[in-house]
Parts: sequence; structure tokens; C-alpha cells
Amino acid sequence: MLNIIPQPVRIFEDSSKEGFEIFAEDFVTDIPCAHDFILFKNNFFADRVKGSSGEESVVLTIDSSVQHNEGYVLSCRGGKAYITAKTETGLFWGLQTLKQMLLQCKGKVPYTEITDYPRFSYRGFMLDTGRYFYGKENVKRIIDLMALHKLNVFHWHLTEDQGWRVEIKKYPLLTEKGSYRSHTNFGIKSHCGYYTQDDIKEIVAYCHKRKIKVIPEFDIPGHCVSAIACYPYLSCFDRKLSVATHWGVKHDILCAGKESTYQFVYDVLDELMELFPDKIIHIGGDEAVKTRWKLCPHCQAEMKKHSLKTEDELQMHFMTKVNSYLKEHGFSSVMWNYNKLGGADLLTPEIAWTVCGIDDGEDIIKNEICRGRRLINTNAFPFYLDFPYGWNSLESVCNADGALTENDSETQGIEGCMWTEYVPNMKRLEFLTFPRLSAIAEKAWSEKGKTSFKTFSLKLSDYYSLLDKFGVNYAKENKSCPSAVYKALSSLWFNRRVLHWQGLHNLIDNKKVEIKAKKLNK
Repeated sequence: MLNIIPQPVRIFEDSSKEGFEIFAEDFVTDIPCAHDFILFKNNFFADRVKGSSGEESVVLTIDSSVQHNEGYVLSCRGGKAYITAKTETGLFWGLQTLKQMLLQCKGKVPYTEITDYPRFSYRGFMLDTGRYFYGKENVKRIIDLMALHKLNVFHWHLTEDQGWRVEIKKYPLLTEKGSYRSHTNFGIKSHCGYYTQDDIKEIVAYCHKRKIKVIPEFDIPGHCVSAIACYPYLSCFDRKLSVATHWGVKHDILCAGKESTYQFVYDVLDELMELFPDKIIHIGGDEAVKTRWKLCPHCQAEMKKHSLKTEDELQMHFMTKVNSYLKEHGFSSVMWNYNKLGGADLLTPEIAWTVCGIDDGEDIIKNEICRGRRLINTNAFPFYLDFPYGWNSLESVCNADGALTENDSETQGIEGCMWTEYVPNMKRLEFLTFPRLSAIAEKAWSEKGKTSFKTFSLKLSDYYSLLDKFGVNYAKENKSCPSAVYKALSSLWFNRRVLHWQGLHNLIDNKKVEIKAKKLNK
């Protein structure tokens, strides 16, 4: 019995007939999506590739009658594999299924008929490279694993308090200085790294060959200490800061009252728009503490100028202004939902939300849907992959619905998020990501109500074998579905972040700014 992840919509397997090999050299190479499969075949089955037979062993056909743009029909019969799809993207997803079949069946394919298409159009994975830098080849490996699971959006978190990771030619200090931090929390090791614009172009092209869109994240107005450390005028009080070394929410954010701040943001966006042609940019918007804005004469003047009553409304004004700039250039924007901002009329509904959690529940969601806002489910519980398995077990991911409301059409898609405060290397990243990301992929692709932990667990043995073949350091069942003891230990380990709280530092720092603000306002 075939065990494909994500689960296809319909699959028929004729077990009365013996499987067969499809390794004749002939292949439709003029269709670009075939090249990835050829590399796969030569990597895993090089010793079994046969000479030319004069006929194609894998037949790819574009057919407009296939209903879904990403759907495909895979038919294995008579010594050949036939994949028919409406688009080349559909052909590519069909080839990913064929990969799993070949590896599971030891190089043979059974007589099979599969009809398949995705539940959601947005099936994403977010990688935070701000806290820890992951080099170009590691990012490509992640992209390959995304494609295998039919995920189609790479959300790339590129800027953080602890590191600026994308080259911006107009502001060279962002990478010369902003990509380096002296240490992390109680550690003594420095950390640095960034992607050149050529690196970015290479990775974007790599994604596009695998039918994956790339959404860069330029997190504003908070999470910008690395930028302020390079250009102090970006802050409310021109503060001279160092790139952040500790995790946690910072009180120094971009000033929302200076025109020079907006010019900086627009300049960065100009270069990002050249690098990321998928026409979407994530502009952050999370954890923007308003401590400085309340004291800042520039921010208060901006509020008065636009009749804004609160600093939260000032952030709505800020985000809407940035969105307008992107819109003028043919781009759309996404931001993290921020509970206090929910329902704020000043925040244009043109900005999509990656919904990581709503304290006030479904009312905010329904209100934003009525306003026309697009929503992506990135709920921290259970879709944050940096959380220990004791918090977000494989079972909890498998049993989550995936949609934000009862109506699937009101949710654009699902995204698994890998924040890297405690994920310094690929080994740890893979352990936390797999098999949970495969469960997220199944929720995003497979039909609603057709998958659960019970059905998923039946496929785990074959799935672990698949991950073994790709050399993935995954979590086995005793870790991904932990016992009560392991849950407690993993929670204790993760909660050591409390020891990294800089509350006393913030109190002292805030007092310094208050004194400075009083002097300026005299």
C-alpha cells in the first residue's frame, strides 16, 4: 500500500499486477520541471538507468481540461508513468509524488491511478535567518525538502534586532556592521553572516525552478535594533546602540515621526523589490513597543498632524503608508496580526495577515474577513516549529483543522514557522521541523477532514524511511509524541529563555530616555 505525504485526493492501486521500473534514459527534458526529477533519478538510481529505448518512460502532458491549476493525474501502467496537468506546476507536484513512490517501492512503481490537487493555494514555511544565519547551501536544502512536500511559499525572515542579513547597496553598514553581534545571551561566541544580492537572486531562482514563491520579510517598525545600530537617526532619540545580543522584545524601534525614517524604509524596499519578483513583501509589524513613541516629539507631532489618538493608531498609519508605497510599485504586503491592532479601521485591509494568534477569538477574524483582509494561518499553537514537541506535538499538528473559520475559502493557507532563537544549526532545525512540517504540508494540501493523527501515524514508518534517504535528522515518535516526563523536561529547557529577560536593563534604559526626552521638550 502506497503511503504518500501529503495524502492525495484519490489513489487507486492495482495490487494484482506487479510493479515495474521506469528508468529508460528518454525523458521530456524540454519541460523545465523535468530537470529536478532527472537529478533525483541520477542521484538515487544511477546504477539502474537504462539505455535509450526509443520511447519515454515518464510522459508529461499539459492538458487544459485538468480542473485545478496545481492539480495533476498520475497514471502508472504498461511500463510507463503518465503525468497530466493543467500547468507545469501541476506536473512538478506529480513528479514529487512519483519520487516518493520510487523510493518507497525500491525503484519500481505499482499500477496506480492518482488524482490530486491542493486544499489551499498558500502552503508555506517561514525561516528566521535573523537570529541565526543559515548559509546559501543550507537554504537550498530546506527548499528541496519544501518542494518534496508540495509546499509552495518560502517566507524568508531577513532582518532582526540580532542581525541584518540582506545586502542593501545604498546602506552598506547594514551588512558591514549590522550582520555581526558579539555574542548571544550567556554565550561567548560571536555570530555573523549575510546574503549578498547575488546570493538572493540565486536562491530565488532556485525556488522558482521548484515552483516556490519567495516572500522576504523586512520587519518594521520593531525588531530593527541592527539597523538602528548602523544608522542611529532611525530611532526616536538618535540613540547609539549595538546590534542586540539577547533575545526578547526591544523598546528601541524605528521612529514613526521622521521623514528620514520613511525614506530609509522606501530605499530598502526599492532594492528588495528588485530582488524578489513575486510581488509580495512581508513588513513585520509585530512586537512594536510604543515606549519611545510616547516620549518622542517627532512621533507626537505626526499623531497630531494626522489626528491620531493613540500610538497604536500611529502604527496603523505607519503600516498603511508603507503598504501604499509598495502598492504604487505593483507589490502587495503582509504583516503579522497584532492583537491590539485587530479591527483598527486605520489599518488598510489590503495588508494580508499571517495570523499567529488572536486573544479575542473568532470575532476579530470574521470582522477582518468582512473588511476584505486575506488571512494565512500561522497559529503559534500548533504551527510554530521552534516550540518543543512538549508544546506542539506531532499529534496536535495532525489534529489541527488548518482553516481559521469553518469556511476554507476564508483562509488563504497555512504556514509553519521556524524562529531560530534556540535553533543555531541545521541539525537542530531538522529535528524540530520534521516530521511536524510534513503534517502541516498535509493539512495544507489534503482534503479537509480526510487526515488525522490516526491516519498520519500509519504512514510514519515509510515516511521515516523517506527522510532517512534524504539524510534528514528528524524526531522519532518517542520525541515527536512525547511522554509526560519528556514534555515537562522539554518545556523546562525551552523556558530557560526567562533567564534571558532584560527587564532590569529596559527599566534603566527607559529612565535614561525619559530624562533625555524631558530635556528636549523644555
